[in-house]
Amino acid sequence: MSKGIEDRAKFDRIRYANCWEDPELLLEVFKDGGKFISIASAGDNSLSLLTKNPELVYAVDLSVPQIACAELKKNAIKYLDYKSFLKVLGFKPCDNRLEIYKSIEENLSLQSRYYFEQNPEIIENGVIHQGKFEHYFQLFANKIMPLVHNQKNLTELFLPKSIQAQKLFYDKTWNNWRFKALFKVFFNKFVMGRLGRDKEFFKYVDVSMISKNIKERADRALRDVPTWNNPYVNYILLNNFDYSLPHFAKEENFNIIKQNIDALEIKTGTINDVAKNSGMKFDGFNLSDIFEYMDKDLFKEISTELFECANNGAKFCYWNMMVDRRISEILPGNFEYKKELSEDLYLKDRAFFYKNFIIDEVV
Repeated sequence: MSKGIEDRAKFDRIRYANCWEDPELLLEVFKDGGKFISIASAGDNSLSLLTKNPELVYAVDLSVPQIACAELKKNAIKYLDYKSFLKVLGFKPCDNRLEIYKSIEENLSLQSRYYFEQNPEIIENGVIHQGKFEHYFQLFANKIMPLVHNQKNLTELFLPKSIQAQKLFYDKTWNNWRFKALFKVFFNKFVMGRLGRDKEFFKYVDVSMISKNIKERADRALRDVPTWNNPYVNYILLNNFDYSLPHFAKEENFNIIKQNIDALEIKTGTINDVAKNSGMKFDGFNLSDIFEYMDKDLFKEISTELFECANNGAKFCYWNMMVDRRISEILPGNFEYKKELSEDLYLKDRAFFYKNFIIDEVV
């Protein structure tokens, strides 16, 4: 049997302190109510699914640090008011973050409490800034971007404007030779594997195309999708969410999520094992980009196991970054590829790392 990513990569630290897939796409696909199962990652998108008033959301991850991150966010929403929630996670400045954390600590699982006891600096410095991927972007914003653009251009990028004005600004000002050159230097397998993602995440990738592909996607995100309300571009370039908060952290969504917070259950394990052992069938699957890290045999095996845990009409949503994977290609009798909807939503995707967004429906 092929080895999964859990056997090849390290999961001993928070890799993603924020989710880097746009939940707005999931929310347009999934219907209100029902049961959802979701890759937890940092917890953001699983929390966003609570705005669909679901019967149940399972948030699943292999990594103990990622589970700790998701549990912290869940309990911060459940037990804190909105201002304290923003402070304890790091969205707002705070000089007593550890004290706020202590007020909700007992509600976390023992493994998550132990993780934060061993790493109190994660709480003190704001958990949303403490992932390996976030540290990669902090280096980018602090060391690389000042060599490419001045503060005036950065400010201009985030001012609300028409798409026509944004395109003109990007073509005439932003997309200069320095900006083009930095992709070859900073967005390649060696640098991303060492500083951002694990090198094993690129096992099935044509490494010669990484920087070129990411540049093309950045062009689309910065030119054709509004930047002024894009939390992903906000963090990458400025290391904060001052212009736009993630979906789950906006006040209007926070209040809905708080009302539905007990519908969220956070589970440690692989998503196929958790789904099989649940004894339930699900209506929506948020699979992030997990198929990126599998060979074709393992991809088919896990897809088949997940299919067996799906209700008729269930939607499987996932992203491809560098590797083409589509369940409806390998299980054509069980799934229908919702091509038009997938392509339409991809054009709205504010997280620009991915080459496509896939919706497969159980038939």
